[in-house]
Amino acid sequence: MKINSRTATMAAGLAVIATVAVLRPSTPADSEFAAASVAPVSFRHVQEAESGPPEEHDQGETAAEAAQYAGEQDAATQPPQWRAISDHENAKRGPEQPIPFNHRFHTTDLQIDCMYCHTGTERSVSGVVPPVEVCMGCHLVAGNGLPPVEELRGYSQRGEPIPWQWVNKLPEFVQFSHQPHLRNGLECAECHGPVEQMDRVYQWAPLTMGWCLECHRSAPVDTDISTDHALSAMNPPPATPYERQEGSFYPSAIDTQYGATRAPTDCAACHY
Repeated sequence: MKINSRTATMAAGLAVIATVAVLRPSTPADSEFAAASVAPVSFRHVQEAESGPPEEHDQGETAAEAAQYAGEQDAATQPPQWRAISDHENAKRGPEQPIPFNHRFHTTDLQIDCMYCHTGTERSVSGVVPPVEVCMGCHLVAGNGLPPVEELRGYSQRGEPIPWQWVNKLPEFVQFSHQPHLRNGLECAECHGPVEQMDRVYQWAPLTMGWCLECHRSAPVDTDISTDHALSAMNPPPATPYERQEGSFYPSAIDTQYGATRAPTDCAACHY
């Protein structure tokens, strides 16, 4: 059989490699490298060899363990999402929630607008609590490995609503609608406070009858559109032989202050 020079050279090279392999004793590193090279997760194996197995880091399997892990990290190097979990768990005000959702992190750090999650509140009688589907719009891909996000995904997979705890709750005999307040330009913070600074949301305003009336009795402002005062300013009243109240559609002969305040103050406005 005729063997060309190229084949002979390759054979000689393989023989030398085999001889070296026999003469040099094997080491544990050789075994690990061999196992890594044939394992389907060889890249993960190399990563773990460099940083240690995941169980040594113990980032926690529950929200409480995650918060503990986050609290033990150096604040300068701690990931912001872990710090947000820890800050929520360590907050002193506000009800404990089933998932440690940190409003400050989402609104200030991530710059998410309130109405992105609470969409529909401007058209609703009551405030709209985001359903799981809204959360999953981001967390289908965001937050992998974070215990609270995995809990959220569990609710989604089971088709269960998240049992959020009430934060701002009015008595049942009080009728309050978000729609006219938002339509008149009232900012969320005027009633809910600086939510963008809250690691755990709490009731900021007393929400008592006197507190509400204090705002209703104040003088109208440019953004008010539901009072007679604002309507008359935007639409000059038609000519009439009767003298009208200043800045109002109502004749001066009628003894009423409707339109002179920012909002109605009669009992039926909130207790109808």
